[in-house]
This record gives sequence, structure tokens and C-alpha cells, in this order.
Amino acid sequence: MSYLIIVSNRGPFSFSKSMFDDAEAALNSGKQPEDIEFGEGGLVQAMAGLLKPGKWNTTTWLGASMGDMDIDVARGHYSSLFQRMEKEKYAPEHFPNIEIEPDTRMHFRYKAYDFYMRFVFFDTRHMHSYYNRFANGFLWPLMHLTRSPVFYKKASVFPRPSFKKNDFVQYTSSGVTFANTIIDEVRKSKELTREKGDIVVWNQDYHLMRIAEAYKAMFDEEGLSEQERQRIHVGQFIHTPFFNIHEIQGLIREDKRARIKAQIYDPFGENIETVLQKLTWGMLSNDFIGFHVQEYCDHYLEALEEWFPVKIRVNGRSYEIFHQDRVTTIAPFPIGLDVDKILSEVSPHKRLTHRLGKESLYYKLSHDKNEGRYVFGGLERRDYTKGLVERLHIFANTYLELRKSGKEARFYQVTAPSRSDSPDYQHLNEILDQERAKINETLPNSPIIHIDQGISVPQNYRFMKEMDVMLVTPLEDGMNLVAFEYILSQKYKARDQRGMLVLTKSGASRVLKQKGFGDQDGIIFIDALKTKDAGKAISQALLKKRHISDRLITYVECERRVDDWARKNLQAIVNCRKTS
Repeated sequence: MSYLIIVSNRGPFSFSKSMFDDAEAALNSGKQPEDIEFGEGGLVQAMAGLLKPGKWNTTTWLGASMGDMDIDVARGHYSSLFQRMEKEKYAPEHFPNIEIEPDTRMHFRYKAYDFYMRFVFFDTRHMHSYYNRFANGFLWPLMHLTRSPVFYKKASVFPRPSFKKNDFVQYTSSGVTFANTIIDEVRKSKELTREKGDIVVWNQDYHLMRIAEAYKAMFDEEGLSEQERQRIHVGQFIHTPFFNIHEIQGLIREDKRARIKAQIYDPFGENIETVLQKLTWGMLSNDFIGFHVQEYCDHYLEALEEWFPVKIRVNGRSYEIFHQDRVTTIAPFPIGLDVDKILSEVSPHKRLTHRLGKESLYYKLSHDKNEGRYVFGGLERRDYTKGLVERLHIFANTYLELRKSGKEARFYQVTAPSRSDSPDYQHLNEILDQERAKINETLPNSPIIHIDQGISVPQNYRFMKEMDVMLVTPLEDGMNLVAFEYILSQKYKARDQRGMLVLTKSGASRVLKQKGFGDQDGIIFIDALKTKDAGKAISQALLKKRHISDRLITYVECERRVDDWARKNLQAIVNCRKTS
């Protein structure tokens, strides 16, 4: 294949002043700099194999600028520093090497990575509106609404989606800016001048639901020939769930009533329903759309059928959507993970070295086990979709059940800060701290420990390896790879020493249930909102000595590989038909 353009809101790398200060210090002292962290985000991990020389002649990753030095790097202001780092042989093995080519394309090389990078620049006000308020304040909670509105009464910290017309305008504008940059990148690559080879534009996630519509229209303005059009393939993968149109009708009605009550007159007004209609229809400009699981595909199809005159046909595992004179294909492709990397990090000779202040976390966990306590763990970004408050109560109820049998437990909850400038996330932090303190005051020995700055790769895998029970309890989640990571972390432990996975509503639970895994394999499926029932189920499973099974580990090791996921998606984008 010829040329791949990966498009995401956040790119794989950002440049900071501290990074360059450290590089200058290394050059001045003659000491090798510490290796730069690259690709810790889940999306970058998923795409890592595509950023190395191989199947694609050229790969470009295009994303919004998130670093304070990105624009200076793109303009070539640090070219001399990169050259000096390469001359001293610090780059590209220990420091990125950036070469600005004559056409201003930015060539990125670091360790085994070799690809082009392109930044999309927005001012702070625009970024805040389209990213913080619309994408994260409106779309993120709404996409996770796959259940009844009574859910809001049960989930104490899950906010209602907040919609403002101007934020949608900015979101649409950002899509046009991305689209213009994509067109420019395709032109600069000169791939269109070649007679053969595929050009694939692969959009990632809910931040970019309108850009396919924008750059497909721009293709028309560019005057591309039919042959050139046929060589350009456009796809999107949605990493979140997709909303259930039947369950959001209450929100749509509330929005309409609020506008009538406020006596808002806007002849061209937008509301929740019209915005979702535009996003849902705009996605059809892709040739192919991938979702994690069948249920999310079904939700998207139900929204289309509710709002638009489309014809849908089943074609094997995929669906073909006929609209006007075009065809868009959708299919479920559950994302995988870097299996080999994770297994190498949890091998028998590698141990957890993370510290809690001056104390070794490994020795603290070992002490709890030696005292006869079950060690419970949780690890994720601090987000209201993750069921963190509910998880505290699930553990508390499990703790009380275990004490009836003379057993003790300790819970180590690890969270990484997220979207700290959002009032919804600030509220989550407050409630989380309050509930943890309240439970610790109520239960003997203050059994909940909160590690609130996260644990970085690869220590996170080794942390999971030590857990007797891993609590993965989202209220709803697109996939939740932590579940699969935990399963892999148990591979090298003796069968009767392995832990147990507690799992709620997510793409992971849907995939594992579909494959027939259950408590016999060390997976306990629970409802995050029924905390007492969950406590009983977990304590009973522990007393029955449930453990992660060999067949479950083999399944994840062989069938949940991220390279396979990327390959299948790209094949689907290239091979699906475009016209009816």
C-alpha cells in the first residue's frame, strides 16, 4: 500500500520547552539525555505498528497542536538543535530527530518510529469551545448514554450533556480546518501524481465526526479526476460507544421544552436533535466506519433509520448503508493491545518499583498479602464514565461480606488526573474524596488507598500483576483495555496464584461474554449500580477461589492484538465499495 494519513484530535507527540532545555543541558554537559517518553496514550499504542517502516510507503499523523513549542518546531526554529543532537548520536535513539523538508513537511524519527507529523493549530478560545465544551462537555457524556434516563438518578456524578450552539459552530469550524490540512498534506505528498497505490485517510474518534463530510466536499472543489477519487479511501473509527437514540429522547424533549420556555427565537437555531442528525449523517461521507462491538453498530443504524431515508443491507459481519448514490460500510472491530510489549513487562524477572512517597508499593502490597488480606486494585483515568464512586461502594460491600467469613481486604485505587479544568471533573474529584474518606471512617483499618497521580507505563502492568482482584467497573465504556491488560498480566503466575477480574458494562464485557467466558475463567460480571449484589458476587467468587484461566489468557494473547485490529480496519477501508 502507498500512503496512510492518520487523523486524530491529539497527535502522537508534543514539544515542550522543558524538553529542549534538557536537550541543551545534555549537549553542554556531554551526557546522554534521558529517553523521551513516546506513545503512552492508548490511541498511539494502537497505531504504533503503523508508525514504523513497513507495509505503507509513507505514514503521516495529523493532529491538533497540544505543546507550547509545537509551532516553533514546525517552523524550523529548532532545526539546528536537532542536527546537533544527531551529530552527537543522541538522536534518533534517545531523542527525536525532526527534519523539515523543502516542502515544509515534518519528518519524525525516534527509535524504531519513522513517519511524518503535521500539526493543526487553533487559538485557545477556539480549542476550548470545540474541544472542552462541545467534544468533552456534550458529545463525550452523550455518546455513553446507552441506557434509560433513570440512570442519572442512580449515577451520582454522571453529568447531563451540556449543549450550546456556538460550541457546535466551533466544532464544525475545526472540522473544516482539519479538512483543509488533510487536502494540503495529500497534495504535498505528491501521491496523487502517481498512477498506482492507495491513499487512505483514517479519522479517529468522536472529535472529528464532521471532517469526512468537509474534505469530501473539498475533493470536488479540487477538481480530482475519477481515477484519483477511486484511489482515495476514507474511514473512521469511533473509540467510544454510540448513543442509543431511544434512550436520549428524554434529553431531546427537555432541550425543546427549555427553548420554548426561554422564548428563544432563532430561525436557523440548532438543538440537540438537529446537531446529532448532522453528525450522524455526516459520518456517512466515510467509505467505512468501525465500531468496537455489534451493539454500537446497531445504535448507529437505529439513529440512521429514525432520521433518514437510507437502505441497510447485511453483508457478512458488516452492514452496507445505501444513501443517495453512495454506499458506506460499517462493522464491529474490537480494538486490541500490544500483547508482546505487555507480556515482556510482566515477565517473572520484572518487578513493580513504583513508590508511594518513601515507601515501596511492592513491599506494601506484599505486606498486605502476608497479613492475609485480599488485594483489590483499580487503575484508569479519573473520569465519571469509569464508575469510580460506585466502585468504592462495591468494594465496601465486598469488604463487609468477606469479614463475615473472617477475611480481610485492602483496595488500591489508582487514577490519573483528567480534564481538571472541567467543572464536571472537579465535582467528580470532590465526591470521590468525600466518599473515600467516609468509607474509610466507617470500615475498620481504613482499607481504601487512593493513588491520585497515576502509575506510568510499564509500572502500571506490574501493578496489575500483583492484584488478587481487579475492579474494572465503568458505567459504560467503549472498550476498556485495562480488562485485557489485567488478564495478560496474570500469564506468568501459577494457576492458583492468579487473580480475578470484576467487570461491568463495556466493550470488553460484551466481547468476553460473546466468547463464552465467565466466572469459571475468573471473570465476574456485575452491575456497577447494584453495589450490594456486586459485593456478594465478588466475595462468593473469592471464597470459591476463582482465577483467571489459561484459555482466557490464550484468547487475549492470540486474538486481541492491536496490529490485527489496525490491519483489518485498513483492509476494510480499502476494499469496501463506494457507490451503489
